[in-house]
Amino acid sequence: MKKDVLIAGVGGQGNIFASNVLSQYAIAAGFNVLGTETIGAAQRGGSVVSHVRISDKPIFSPLIPAGSVDILLGIETLELLRHIRLLGKDGYYILNLFSVPTVYTNLGIDRYPRQEEIIQAARKVCERGYEIRATHKAAQLGSIQMTNMVMLGVLVKVDDFFDYDEVKKIVEKLSPEMFSEKNLLGFDAGYEHF
Repeated sequence: MKKDVLIAGVGGQGNIFASNVLSQYAIAAGFNVLGTETIGAAQRGGSVVSHVRISDKPIFSPLIPAGSVDILLGIETLELLRHIRLLGKDGYYILNLFSVPTVYTNLGIDRYPRQEEIIQAARKVCERGYEIRATHKAAQLGSIQMTNMVMLGVLVKVDDFFDYDEVKKIVEKLSPEMFSEKNLLGFDAGYEHF
């Protein structure tokens, strides 16, 4: 058994917290786990990519090889598109329909693709995907900082490897006390979304 999860977003969206939850869940379930992050100017809205590798066999690298990603969690639309070709043939994606303009877009040098263009491009590479408005749902709940937890709730709902009750316990355990209630609220909202 192996489950390679790639979480793609920008700084401040909670990639690292979400990857820690998944890693701790898999460790508690008795699997081998390796993970790492690649971060580019994350504090300024730069790309953040988290690799979480889960297996019942030895894992020799924390980076997921191209063509081996089982689940691509795109917390930001363009970041998902940047990494869509890393998906394996049986992989799938969960895309948050939320865009963060790049520096070049803000300067008028580049054009940020429309969401419809990004969805069409993603579907050409991978037919199995879920598009959700996680940031919109988080805003309805009171804070867009819950976006990562809404996404995590959706992941747990659509992938039977993850157990709802056990992941929820990990979310509660790892959340700082002041964010615990909101993180659990976001997680439940994502789970109930599907």
